[in-house]
Amino acid sequence: MDYNKVFEDLIALPSNGSKYLTRQVEFDKSSTCKYKIKLAVDKDDDNRKCVVLQLTNGGKNADRIINNINTLNSFKVDVYPANIDEIPDVNYIIKLKQETEDGIFTKFVDDLVSVVRSSSNELIVLDVLKRVKAWMNFFKGKSGGLLTENSQLGLFAELCALRSLLKLNKSFLLQVLEGWVGPNNQNQDFIYPDGSGIEVKCTSKNNNKEISITNELQLDNNGLKKLFLAVYHVKRYKLRPGAVFESLPNIVDEIKELIMKNLEAKLEFEGLLIKVGYLEEFEAEYLNYGFQLLEGPEFYNVDDKFPRIVRSSNLSDGISKVSYTLNLQDQSVLKEDIYKSIKF
Repeated sequence: MDYNKVFEDLIALPSNGSKYLTRQVEFDKSSTCKYKIKLAVDKDDDNRKCVVLQLTNGGKNADRIINNINTLNSFKVDVYPANIDEIPDVNYIIKLKQETEDGIFTKFVDDLVSVVRSSSNELIVLDVLKRVKAWMNFFKGKSGGLLTENSQLGLFAELCALRSLLKLNKSFLLQVLEGWVGPNNQNQDFIYPDGSGIEVKCTSKNNNKEISITNELQLDNNGLKKLFLAVYHVKRYKLRPGAVFESLPNIVDEIKELIMKNLEAKLEFEGLLIKVGYLEEFEAEYLNYGFQLLEGPEFYNVDDKFPRIVRSSNLSDGISKVSYTLNLQDQSVLKEDIYKSIKF
């Protein structure tokens, strides 16, 4: 389906007095989770592009999420009932409040359609709204489509950690993914219910014992039973024919293969990738670069003896946004694989 062409046709149509001009692009009434999907333009709002999802009413749970979305400045979600004899029974109209590149908006539409198709949740709208919140994070933090080189290095290291955790915990795939909280702007990259936290660092410096700490909370173990630091030494290269280094799409595909039979885990992973700013729309660009893992992961136990700056003990109230370089030369590397110590 060429969504851009549908929108172009709708924009070209004269208003018939209706606020929205719509065109249906998909309808499934055969399954338990029935749905109807339309594309629309808002004639009262300068032909703003919209996605209309006719779904089962999500009730108060959906209303709470929608109210939260509508207080922010990326998306607007309107709700109105479908005709009384139609199933499903509620129209959810989702539109961006700001203009964006056609390619990214098309990816957004395609992603929402994919979520609707894939969801096994009787209240599909809850999965859809969760994905909308992931896109809100993307639009808040991105001015362009591609991740910066440093962001790519950091993401590669986090995906290496995630892959290891998934391989070690095949019966807890969703729980492993839900513990990857870095995309949700948490202090550490991974936090698990057993009280373990993991901060992942990637360095491309020749001195692999030096890492950058970007705020005073990254190595703060307050509230955690234990906090580990996992350090990867990685170089990023422009790929040439025959090169064997992993690219970001390679490791993303491997993780998708690991979780392919778990639908909830699949949806969770796709949403997390959007939150960190990784879009499949730009995979061709990411395939041009590969990552050589020179060393790691090396694991460190972040306890009260570990060198760090934390708000609770080192900083006056007027100081914030602390960043510093940490030299690990004199710190003991743990012999065990800490990924094996996480309990579910």
